[in-house]
Amino acid sequence: MTKSKICKGVLIAVSCVVSVFAIVLVYYFSTTMSVQGCIDYCLENTSRNATDFDRLGDGRYVEDYAYFIATDGDSSKPQEVFVFKRKFFGSISAFDRYEFVMSSTPSGKEGEDKFGSIQFFTVNDDGEKEPDSTLLFFGATKDSDITEYEYTLTTREGSNVYRGNVVKGTTFWFVKFFGLRNDENYKKVISDVKFYDRNGDLVGIW
Repeated sequence: MTKSKICKGVLIAVSCVVSVFAIVLVYYFSTTMSVQGCIDYCLENTSRNATDFDRLGDGRYVEDYAYFIATDGDSSKPQEVFVFKRKFFGSISAFDRYEFVMSSTPSGKEGEDKFGSIQFFTVNDDGEKEPDSTLLFFGATKDSDITEYEYTLTTREGSNVYRGNVVKGTTFWFVKFFGLRNDENYKKVISDVKFYDRNGDLVGIW
């Protein structure tokens, strides 16, 4: 085989690899969103006509999930929270790209114009739910004036009521509960969540 044929074969092989890589890369970018794309998605799908959303990292899964909370909109409608999961390009983490997971849905409970809530299972790289990584999340804008919360934690040992202060952000606050589960082997359930303003008045129930 001549040297020119070998070079030609190598060029063809390299071209094929580059073409496949380019196709996969285009597919990756076409099926995921940038941070601005996530915000645009929120704006296109808001039910309270919000015109601004703030991004909130969740702490424990800061590399995997991003939350966007409406900071304005029709205050007579429930507060909104959108969740997006970060998608890697293979093992490459250089791209800050996401896909939509879910958004908060109204439950008809008191005070939903003040806060939004989401409960969902995180998933592993194979798309399987992780039952011991269930996340319950509450978020609202700062002008909701919520300063304290109360909840009941039920385990196999019984139920206890706890009270705490909300974590304040620049335009929002959030309360998170991880590792919720209820099956034959393990029980950790959050219920009767109540929110209070700075005057100690009850403003919302979940």
